[in-house]
Amino acid sequence: MIMDWDKILSEIGIVTVISGLIVWLIKQLGQMFIDRNISIYKQELQNKSDLYKAELNQVFEKYKSDIAFHSQKAFKLHDRRLEKIDELYSLLSDFYNDMFTLTTWKIVTGMTKEEINKQSYDNTMKAGESGNKFLSYYDKNKLYFNSETCTLIDEIIQLLKESHSDFSFKYIFGNISPQMEMESIKKATEKIRRKVPEVKVKLEKNFREIIGVEN
Repeated sequence: MIMDWDKILSEIGIVTVISGLIVWLIKQLGQMFIDRNISIYKQELQNKSDLYKAELNQVFEKYKSDIAFHSQKAFKLHDRRLEKIDELYSLLSDFYNDMFTLTTWKIVTGMTKEEINKQSYDNTMKAGESGNKFLSYYDKNKLYFNSETCTLIDEIIQLLKESHSDFSFKYIFGNISPQMEMESIKKATEKIRRKVPEVKVKLEKNFREIIGVEN
């Protein structure tokens, strides 16, 4: 039997072409599938990225809002503290000056005993009034000051109250012996002239640090 090689080769060529087309088609379909998956994956990544950015922006905006709120609150509190310090220090100065006067006022030549006693009484009462104003204001605004500031103020209050009691004792409980009165005045004078100024300097330094005054 004679084989028709031309026909066979022709058929083989057709099969080869068809096989090639099938392989190409498979590759194209595979590539399309891969490209499609990559495209979907890229879109998913983009969506997640956009969502993350949106969430991040939301968190950042909230953070900025919180910072602005707390900063504004801190500024207002600081301004309030400045007002309180200004008024408190003014009242403390009045109280201290009136107490200091009790240790320094002079008897004018020619004053009668009654006039001397009245002047002493008036000075003592004046110091008591300024002290009450200071104590009342401090008690109402104590929460604006930290523990260190309050400790210093409380120490000054204790010293001045004790000193005022020494001067006012005879007006409340009646006359005492001259020796006892002299000892009381001596102790009070020591506190007013030496101990109070020492603590007052520390308080002033504390106030300067709070309000931001440079040394």
